[in-house]
Amino acid sequence: MPANDARAGVITEACRADAANRSVQVIGTSEEFEALAPQWHALVLASGTNLPFQTWEWSSSWWTYLREHGPGVRDLLRVCVVRNSTGKVIGIAPLMLTERPSFGPLRLRILQFIGADPNITELKSLICHPDDAGECYAAMQAHLADTSAKWDWMAWDGCETGLLNAVSQPLRDVQSDSAYVLALAPTWPQLKQGFKRNIKESLRHCYNSLKRDGLTFQLDVLEEASDIALGLPDFFRLHAARAALKGVPIHADVFVSRQAQAFLHDVCLRLAERGVAKLFQLRVNGQVVATRVAFEMANSLYMYYSGWEPAYGKYSVMTTLHAEIIQHAIARRLSSVHLSTGKDVSKTRWGAHEVSYVSGVQLSARLSSQAKYVAYQAGIQLGLAKTARAIAPAKFVRRSTPGEGVHPVLRSFNVY
Repeated sequence: MPANDARAGVITEACRADAANRSVQVIGTSEEFEALAPQWHALVLASGTNLPFQTWEWSSSWWTYLREHGPGVRDLLRVCVVRNSTGKVIGIAPLMLTERPSFGPLRLRILQFIGADPNITELKSLICHPDDAGECYAAMQAHLADTSAKWDWMAWDGCETGLLNAVSQPLRDVQSDSAYVLALAPTWPQLKQGFKRNIKESLRHCYNSLKRDGLTFQLDVLEEASDIALGLPDFFRLHAARAALKGVPIHADVFVSRQAQAFLHDVCLRLAERGVAKLFQLRVNGQVVATRVAFEMANSLYMYYSGWEPAYGKYSVMTTLHAEIIQHAIARRLSSVHLSTGKDVSKTRWGAHEVSYVSGVQLSARLSSQAKYVAYQAGIQLGLAKTARAIAPAKFVRRSTPGEGVHPVLRSFNVY
């Protein structure tokens, strides 16, 4: 790993040595992006990642439906492919360059991961085998130094904590986030033995309350692309219904925009073709009352967004759905269930293991870029960015509506 250097933009000798036999190819066209798919698939498989956000389909669908190309916001492909001395792909940084506005001397040029939305893409990072992480980060640092005239700052978002030692200069405004991964036992009874009292009582309540009122339930697991397509309207309806509830913890309607819905529809159907995407539905007396999108990768199930019918809230149908999904994962002999990001009781009460992620900003060595960043942060502190978003025409903001629950780094830097 390269050591920190006090001089902005300077790559240490250790970093240069690590990167000496590595090259970084920048993918800037849709044709090159499409052609990279087979190597991207192979790298994701070799890396062992269980994050759907690192798949080629995720970045491709996001680029199709959620990228911006207007006078106020313009996204440009800048996918960085790290190759070793034999030309083999050992790392991919799915980056884009966002310009705000897309012209003029005050233009900000922000390098960030594809998926610069406030909620849809939960974790974004460099894709590589863990053993190659040091070399890949070193190559990326050398590349960023060589191209520092073309960007103002780089937003490293949702990366593993090793990022802090992998950059050639201290990151600015470092934030931390947590995700929770539940290790599975061979059987459901064995797993339940390790649960705390509160979750055991919740499980008894959700099952007994349905039985007491003479209601029957069943879990439907939609895995075929055609079935998922038919089930997504219920997901969007129930997700919006949960978001509209008052007097409860706020959950944004992440898929309120037409573009966000089109994105999820597309990426789920494409990932379903590879057996990755699933849509779980809990039916009570034949009616879909709770639903959750999930992705199965690397012997793990990633639990994505959900929705439920408020009229069935007294039955704790989401707890029932989660329990049924976990039992499905055990039956599939998966090793874990990833409960997604955010530190809240809906995740911590299952006794899951906490995984930490960090986010931060790396400034370009150019004095003008550093001045822009300082000025931008001053505007944030004065609340100018929030005001600007409120009065800006639609062409100056992203089409994936931010809403509540925005990731703290994204909220701070307004890079979405």
